[in-house]
Amino acid sequence: MHRVLFVVPVGGGLPIFGYGLFLMLGFVLGLLIACRRGERLGLKRDAILDVGLIAIFTGVVGARLAFLLVDYQPLDGDSWRQWFAVWQGGLTFQGGLVFAAAAAWLYLRARRISVGTMLDAYAPGLSVGVASGRIGCLLNGCCWGGIAPAGFPGGIVFPSDIEPMAVQSHWAENWPDYWNELTAGLGYAAATPPPLPLYPTQIISAIGLLAIAVALVVLERLRPDRAPGQVMLWFLFLYSSGRFLIEFWRDDTPLRYGVGAFPGLRLGQWLALAGLLVGVVFQIALNRRKRGA
Repeated sequence: MHRVLFVVPVGGGLPIFGYGLFLMLGFVLGLLIACRRGERLGLKRDAILDVGLIAIFTGVVGARLAFLLVDYQPLDGDSWRQWFAVWQGGLTFQGGLVFAAAAAWLYLRARRISVGTMLDAYAPGLSVGVASGRIGCLLNGCCWGGIAPAGFPGGIVFPSDIEPMAVQSHWAENWPDYWNELTAGLGYAAATPPPLPLYPTQIISAIGLLAIAVALVVLERLRPDRAPGQVMLWFLFLYSSGRFLIEFWRDDTPLRYGVGAFPGLRLGQWLALAGLLVGVVFQIALNRRKRGA
């Protein structure tokens, strides 16, 4: 991982963070793909660009707000300025998607532009953009996975000061019995010291999102009679399903809302289930509109 990729020799030195750079790269790639697709769908370039700019600003606000409300744990010495330090990570994609979709909907309704057509223009590019953001997560050391079992190919180890590695050292030093039981259950030799490799959930997520982008293009070619908005709904179904599954291998957020023997799910899984439910509701509405009901 490389939180700072390089430093631009301006003033006292301007650090270029890997997380922020790949977020920006994702935005640019998504916008370029949307422009190319949107013009083929009969949309004007200025409207596509407007939606992109509105979505990125409102999306970042929504993603950061969702993180602050649910997952932010202030450290000693943190000031209110830390609330805005998005270049250090701490963005919840589903929160950003809600804010961006709402802002885009208001703009498109005011301009009398087809909401469904615009969403379809953006869907594959959105998937590519989020994939780029996941590479930024890897460089930043966030969104990490749980400890991978012995012999797992592709496990990754972060520097010792990154939270999952520091937690491993803390467990091994302060609760050796728990650590030995944990490592033995994962197939490691007795008293194996940290650090142990983690599941590369950031890389898996990025590959999955690129696969979703390809699947969307294939599906829309197989369904030329689809209703406007269908491609974005496909994205919502595929992304939510993939996010629900990958969260079983992530370990950066706690389980929540357990009942009895049910330990609960991670926040990303609850939001993914909400996304699937919203997708079902909109799919029913889209089918009824297509039939003229």
